Amino acid sequence: MNRLILVLILLFSISCEQGIENNDYIIIQKEDFTLIPLQSNKYFFEEIINPSNIGLVDDKILISEAWRVPEEHPRIHIVNSTDWTYDKPKGKHGKGPLELIDASLFYKGENPDTFWTYSMNRRKLVEYSMSNLTLLGKSEWKMTEPMMDLWFFTQATDSSFLGISRVSENRILEFDKEGNRIGGYGNWEKVKDRPELNYTQLAVLNGGFFKGSAEEGLFIRVGLFRDRLEIFNNRDKSFIIIDGPDLELPAFEIIGNELYLGPDPHFRYRDAVVTKNYIFALYGGVSHSDFNKTSVLATQIWVFDHMGQPLYNLKLDRSLINFVINEETNEIYGLTTDEDPGIAVYTIPKELL
Repeated sequence: MNRLILVLILLFSISCEQGIENNDYIIIQKEDFTLIPLQSNKYFFEEIINPSNIGLVDDKILISEAWRVPEEHPRIHIVNSTDWTYDKPKGKHGKGPLELIDASLFYKGENPDTFWTYSMNRRKLVEYSMSNLTLLGKSEWKMTEPMMDLWFFTQATDSSFLGISRVSENRILEFDKEGNRIGGYGNWEKVKDRPELNYTQLAVLNGGFFKGSAEEGLFIRVGLFRDRLEIFNNRDKSFIIIDGPDLELPAFEIIGNELYLGPDPHFRYRDAVVTKNYIFALYGGVSHSDFNKTSVLATQIWVFDHMGQPLYNLKLDRSLINFVINEETNEIYGLTTDEDPGIAVYTIPKELL
């Protein structure tokens, strides 16, 4: 029998044994992507000390500071992408009303003048005005008790949120705008040779980020510690699971009842963006210790279609920690991880237009 057929049969049997045969399952290799090198322009702003997250609302780039910066420093910065000028700071540090400790995610507001940010430390959303000069937010919404176990969440429709939890039997949870749980989707599959792992341990093993597009109805569980992307279609509640190129699970041990990934885990996928036609996924594949030595975290963006089929490998000239895409200008904006971090700007290649 052809060796390739044997491999495919083996991989299919593994996927069925793990219990994901009810989902579309795709295994990828690096050779599946067409390589396209990209060169960037970089913009540096002295006002930004240690950027950690990037967002985009219309032509305004939103940058959050890491929690380690001095408390008197603003948590958020607004940059104009039209002329690459610094606009204004936002986000007064604090635990009081309309203040925040950190800014983990950004969301569009109800009108072009507003945006929301998620403060993971305080478990709340804070709304800001783009135009006024105060650091304080204009309103806030605190997460409800049913949402307290979420890692990340995002707006799914005008009336609902989707999120991922550390302690749920489901991969993705759904909540209404009042914070009441209304659904759970995708059961965790058993791990071959380790069937005793519970869903809390499986959530850690499959931990990562959660990104998506309400407009497209597609949301991505981004595998931080293993080579896995999970595409969730919110319209029909289906999953597409993409594994590879490395099919091995990360090394781990159980200490007490906790799954421990060791002192030097490898970082796999770092971020993902869903656009009208594609899924862009930032891939690293470096260890924590290597990143500390080199400051190189992720220099590849793998491009898939909405059905999870691999298309292109955008090879970047700079290392990024996360990114956004401006579909109006066909540009990628990424936060760099070098000694003087800034915003790298890439033009999306013609093959993707």
